[in-house]
Order: sequence, then structure tokens, then C-alpha cells
Amino acid sequence: MQNSMRSASPLVFLIDDVVQNLQVLSEALRQEGFRISGAGSGPAALRILKQVKPDLILCDIMMPEMDGYEVARQLKVNPETQEIPLIFLTARTESEDILKGFAAGGVDYVTKPFNTAELIARVKTHLELKQARDTIAENARHLAALNQEKDQILNIAAHDLKNPLASILLMAEMVQIREGHLAPEKILDYANNIYQDANRMLLIITNLLDVNKIESGRIQPQWQNWPLHEIFTRLRREYQPLADQKEILLMLSEPAQELNVKTDPLLLFQLLDNLISNALKFSSAGKQVWLRLKEEPESLLLEIEDQGPGFSPEDQTQMFQKFARLSAQPTGGENSTGLGLAIVQRLAQMLDIDLVYTTEQGKGTCFALKVPRALEKEKTAEA
Repeated sequence: MQNSMRSASPLVFLIDDVVQNLQVLSEALRQEGFRISGAGSGPAALRILKQVKPDLILCDIMMPEMDGYEVARQLKVNPETQEIPLIFLTARTESEDILKGFAAGGVDYVTKPFNTAELIARVKTHLELKQARDTIAENARHLAALNQEKDQILNIAAHDLKNPLASILLMAEMVQIREGHLAPEKILDYANNIYQDANRMLLIITNLLDVNKIESGRIQPQWQNWPLHEIFTRLRREYQPLADQKEILLMLSEPAQELNVKTDPLLLFQLLDNLISNALKFSSAGKQVWLRLKEEPESLLLEIEDQGPGFSPEDQTQMFQKFARLSAQPTGGENSTGLGLAIVQRLAQMLDIDLVYTTEQGKGTCFALKVPRALEKEKTAEA
């Protein structure tokens, strides 16, 4: 967020063709803690302001080549500079001249010879007003984002939750209506469908709650030196049955018993769980999924690679966004909430994990995670 009262002192840009005026203004403003930049002509100022973005501009009106009015007009038609408050410095006090300055885009004026206390007061006032406008604009953007997220959640409630719920109600109603007339295998079929639909709803709700807890700061890493093989063993136990069911070859490295990572084991498991779940979800029979381990001096490189559909260029622009609707579809009718990769990215940030990926459409994707390892001195201290 842009903020004129940020930790660095505000930058005031001076435009005046008289060197002595620039020196006097600079000295007065520096004594109040402002940073100063400036130019000796209108054209020079416009060139510099393409690279420098000040918090406020003080501009003389009477200058050769280009007067202050024209400088202001050009700044106000440029989206990059139009929001910067501009105060005119002028010896002209006629109403017509003052109104012309406001029409050109000035927010205020100070008459020459200026009173230093008055000048400083006006500068501070307009910086505070700019800060207030910036805050309002940022809040408006935040509210718009929240409103969009609310619409997405309502869409999930209206579609992704409504459909399985309607299916559950329909099958439950069929069992009630045809009580005593349904074959046991049909009842079992209905029960299996109800179970799958309920799991789909639970997954959606769980993912929504996970994202909310992460973004609200209610989840904080509990750092530990943890044996990596325990996480790998649990992942194998969780996903080998699904891999066998889908006839996918799941291959996991075997970390050494003494190999530790510095992490929150529950959050790291959740991160890897999402990636392996996605890899299996979008892979078809006969394909392979790998979880590989490569040791580096201060970190461990974990690679989750699949032979799935990969991500299209369009998918890659939104794959880590919440509620992303990507082109690939699960190969076994599994559920997808559009939140898995959003959770992965946020967990990686929380755990200080470098996350990168490579992908090729039709050939697969590889996610690489650089996880901090527990250094020997830390393990010795714990022992």
C-alpha cells in the first residue's frame, strides 16, 4: 500500500527555475524531516517524475519553457502521477490566477515570498490528506476483494455444496419410499454414493476453513526438528491404497532414520498431502507419481512429480488463487475444490519453504520444495 506517512520520511519534489528558491525550500523542508528531490524546469521535472514518485510536489508557476500550469496538467493526465498532490508557489494573488491553478490540478497554493511556518503547515496538511485518501483507496480494494471472495463462497454453497446435498437427500428419500423393497446391493450402492457425496462436502468445508485459518493468522508454525521418514511413512500409508485402486505407480524415497527437518510436522504433512493428492487425482491408470528426496547442505529438496495433464499457460496464471477453476479434471471422479494449491502456497510461505514448479502440457508437473533441515548443532543441543 502506498502511504505518504510510511516509515521512510515523505519525499517532497520541488520544481523551480531559480536555484536560490530551491535551496531555501530544501533547507526549510529538510529541517522538518522531509526528503527532498527536485528539478530546475518543467520538462526536466516531467522526465525525472517518470522514475521518481514523490508524496507531494511544490511547483513554481512562472518558469521559462513550460509554466507550472502546464506541468500540472501533464501530471494529472498521467495515471502514474495524477494522484500526487501539487501545491503551487506563486507571486500572483489574483483570483483568476488562483482559479487557473486549481483548474490545472493544484490542490493548494502558497504565495511568494512565502512564510516558512505556513508552507510547512500546508505541506503537512496535504500529506495527511493523501495518507487518508490512500488508506480509503486501499480499504476499498480490500473490501472489493472480500466481496468477490464472498461471491465465490456463495457460488460454492449454491453449486458445489448444493449438488451433493441434493443427491444425498434424493437417495435417502428413495430408501424411505422403497423401504423393504430394495435389494441389499442397491442399499449398499446408495450408502456408498451418500458416503462419497458427504466426503465431497466435508472436503470443501475443511479446505475453506483451512484457508481462513491460515490467512487470519490463527495457524502459527510450531517449529520442531522432526524425522522426515515419519512424514513419508504416513504419506505412503495414506495414499498407497488410492494409487493401487487407480493403478498408478506411487514411488516415495526412503529418508534415513536420522534425517531431520526443521518444520512444523503437521503443516508440512498437510502441504505434501495436498500435492500428492493432486498428483494422484489428476493422473490416469498406468502413470507414475514420485516423491523424491535430494539432500543439500542446509536444506532438503523434495520433488513431487506426476505424469498428469500438466498446466496450460492460462491455468498457470491462476493456479495458486483461491477457488481456481482449472482446465484439468480428476481422472477418477474425485472431488476438487479449487483450494488445494492456494493452501500449498500459503503453507510454503509460513514454513519458509522455497516452492517452484515446472510443467508441460500432456506430460506432467513437478513441484520442488526446499525445506530447511535441522543442522547437526541443533540436533545435538536437543539431545
